[in-house]
Amino acid sequence: MSKLSAAQNKAIEEYWSGLDDLRKQLRYREWELLNAYQKADTNIGGGKANRISDTTGNKAIILANDTRYQHLQNIVHIIEKLYSELDDDLKTIVDMRYWDIGNNCYEWEEIADCLYMSRNKVLRKRNALIDETAKRIGWV
Repeated sequence: MSKLSAAQNKAIEEYWSGLDDLRKQLRYREWELLNAYQKADTNIGGGKANRISDTTGNKAIILANDTRYQHLQNIVHIIEKLYSELDDDLKTIVDMRYWDIGNNCYEWEEIADCLYMSRNKVLRKRNALIDETAKRIGWV
């Protein structure tokens, strides 16, 4: 597996820690695209429209053609799927480091103490998580 740059590692960690924000961005982008579609869908002349009358199909096409929406959806889906496949130790690492509700942002030593492992072992597990995320995103 190729080595990720420091910037790529940081970006992936930001994806994990900012999952709620990514979900909000995804919902907002969907609203933005579909709201623009509804405003543009005024047929005041009474003639036939140039596009298919299947509203659901049109919405799906609009969402499928937007690269920003697709990127956000891809990242959110990958992180949610990967989290569901993690073992208990990795879930604890993610929960404590990236998803802590109290925004404590636990340090690696605190996570290691909680899991009864060394700091280096916790970091190796985190690195494996980052590498797997990068692989699924298509960066490696």
